[in-house]
Amino acid sequence: MTIDSGAREPGNIRDKVRLILERANHPNTPQAEAETAIALAFRLMQKYNLNDADVKQHEQVNSQSDEIEAIEHSIFGPYRVRRGSLFYVIAEAVSCACFRENRDVGTDEVRMVAFGTARDRHALEVLFQAAELLALRMMPPGDRRFRTSWWHGFNAGVGKKLTKEQKTIFQETPGSQLVLIERFERASSVMFAAEPSLSNTGSSFINNTDAYGAGHSAGMSFSSGSNSLGSWQRSLGSGSRG
Repeated sequence: MTIDSGAREPGNIRDKVRLILERANHPNTPQAEAETAIALAFRLMQKYNLNDADVKQHEQVNSQSDEIEAIEHSIFGPYRVRRGSLFYVIAEAVSCACFRENRDVGTDEVRMVAFGTARDRHALEVLFQAAELLALRMMPPGDRRFRTSWWHGFNAGVGKKLTKEQKTIFQETPGSQLVLIERFERASSVMFAAEPSLSNTGSSFINNTDAYGAGHSAGMSFSSGSNSLGSWQRSLGSGSRG
């Protein structure tokens, strides 16, 4: 899948990304082709500073704004704790600083708070929805320990896949790595200024190495979830499992 030279203008790039996502989301699109399509769309959105609103044309968002702001994302339903960890992994990959809010939060909710520029926050929302739907589609049956280890592997695989995609962007666009690092550092500074008591208390407990490996392989195929990016209003449903 290639991009012709005529697709360099911002309007043409938006149209191109929209067409790529439509192809990836079509139910008849083969899985391998959907993988390539969504990975390419992600690279183009990062490279040309596009966000969800740019692509959908539902609202006007200043994608050139470098102001750091916060968003809250509440997660309910099955596997919400693991999905919260996935949100954190993707946040770091797209230059957003992130933490889990525990104040005034019910036991059936995981609330994540992310700091970043408008384009980075939108990239986070786009990729998180795609990744969690892929996880819920690919997760194999098993007991709680098995599923926990699988999710740890999946989150690690997604992080590795996004890192690989970023390296490609850095090679294609000299100087982009410094820009993303600077945005993440500013986002972190704003987050710690707003929440000075934050500390890193995260840990991983792997009870089943086979499950972890299966999850990691699934995470490395992150872009394979056809229908994932196009289902903006899809609900994960209710549930009490964390």
